[in-house]
Amino acid sequence: MTVFRKPRLAALAMASALVLTGCGEAESDVAEADVAETAPKEAPAESADYSIAAVKAASWPGKEAADTDLMDPVPTRENIMVVLDMSGSMGGSGCAGNFRTKSEAAKSVLRDWVQSVDKEANLGLIVFDASGTSVRLPLGRDNRDAFVDLISDAFPSGGTPLAEAVSLASNSLSEQAVYQQGYGRYRMTVITDGQHDPGQDPQAPLDRIFANAANPIEINTIGFCIRDSALNQPGLTQYQSARNPEELRAGLNQVLAESTDFKPIQEFNSDE
Repeated sequence: MTVFRKPRLAALAMASALVLTGCGEAESDVAEADVAETAPKEAPAESADYSIAAVKAASWPGKEAADTDLMDPVPTRENIMVVLDMSGSMGGSGCAGNFRTKSEAAKSVLRDWVQSVDKEANLGLIVFDASGTSVRLPLGRDNRDAFVDLISDAFPSGGTPLAEAVSLASNSLSEQAVYQQGYGRYRMTVITDGQHDPGQDPQAPLDRIFANAANPIEINTIGFCIRDSALNQPGLTQYQSARNPEELRAGLNQVLAESTDFKPIQEFNSDE
């Protein structure tokens, strides 16, 4: 079955990501006065075909077989994959407000935010820190306490392998989609405090998402104490900046507010 969904922002697919990402240790903190939002970027030239015919002809996820015993009984369930950047610069104090470091501010805001996530939604966590980049918490429902514990166990160190993190998040969401037959909502949300490492430009994994007009993964990025991010792509992703913990909190709350207003499936087209 091919599912026809609403446009990707200005085009014809969707993207949602909560990634908390930071710059490497060598990068210095940005003063709050320097974090003002820059002028809007021009939307990148679109190479993918987002016509109505193309969307209806496309399919997502792939044809992978799922264990019928594990098929989700609620296929329209929402899925949120949080990517938490604990790179070295998250140990800086810029934009941390009353907290000692940006990492402490982000942890506190996330602990509060997770309590507002729909208990029926699948939530997951990807972290990159001194222990490397990995899925620390697979997508699931009864895992909110584990989510908080794993955030508390992450400490700022190392660089910013953003491409690897985005790929992991995309793969996790796509794998879950097999068990929901492509229905539901799939979100990746990024909070970043710096630029990606050399060789870790996230453009390639983003292109893989955007190239499939039926891929509904949404990408939301919150830039924490930075001017811009490679994940800021007007017309394809959602991006906002946060100059303090309060704006970070507001950005995360906005992600959930958008979730309650969204109607993910508009039309069904059976190809059977």
